[in-house]
Amino acid sequence: MAFLEWNDEAIVNHQAMDTEHKKMVDDTNKLYEYVISNKIEEANKLFQKIVDDLETHFGMEENYMKISKIPQYISHKLEHDRFYNKVRSLLTKINAGKKTITLDHLEVVKTWFYNHIKFNDRKLANFLNENNIK
Repeated sequence: MAFLEWNDEAIVNHQAMDTEHKKMVDDTNKLYEYVISNKIEEANKLFQKIVDDLETHFGMEENYMKISKIPQYISHKLEHDRFYNKVRSLLTKINAGKKTITLDHLEVVKTWFYNHIKFNDRKLANFLNENNIK
């Protein structure tokens, strides 16, 4: 069983967002495998890629929010900023040799991912679909 499941709970029914989210799920599952196998160097490299991809993904969603003029823009962006700053801080500590990625970190990611989709991204996807924004 995968660490993160790509299932109905994760799908928001907007093609571009779902494609990005699926990629995140796949990368996080690979990161999980590296962590439990104690492949520290591989985990650190992949985590760097995930953080970079996350910045790009959040930028894409925020662009959709601006284009669509969704009323929840500010709260959704603040949620992105808080999470991104948290993972970026962890990455900085990892790169400085002060931390390593643990299963506890991945559990935080898992909880945040599903909650963010449920409470933010699904609303955004519905709004985009209602306004025919692909």
